Amino acid sequence: MNIANEKRETTRLTIETAVLISDKAENIFRGKIQNLSATGALIKTSEHLESGIKYCLSIELRGGSSNLIINDLMATVVRHTSDSVAVEFTDTMEWLTLFYIYRRKLNSDQE
Repeated sequence: MNIANEKRETTRLTIETAVLISDKAENIFRGKIQNLSATGALIKTSEHLESGIKYCLSIELRGGSSNLIINDLMATVVRHTSDSVAVEFTDTMEWLTLFYIYRRKLNSDQE
């Protein structure tokens, strides 16, 4: 990462978790979050999502016996490559602390 080109002002959390992406026409696309902050995310997906378009995200955190789903998270695509998109959330993602706890749980499960 080139720090001179870095635009994000909030801390990134490296985490992989499933995300569903829907557009205004209610088409649903699948992806996997690669990293996340309070203001945006990098999502790995083979879908072509247009820059400047707003999408609705549903993020799933899978546990051993239950799942937690964060719905209705609005985000705009700000950049895309052949295999990923960067999105900026419309509002600050208020549940970010849960992702730190989730990642810690995943790491302890792997030990």
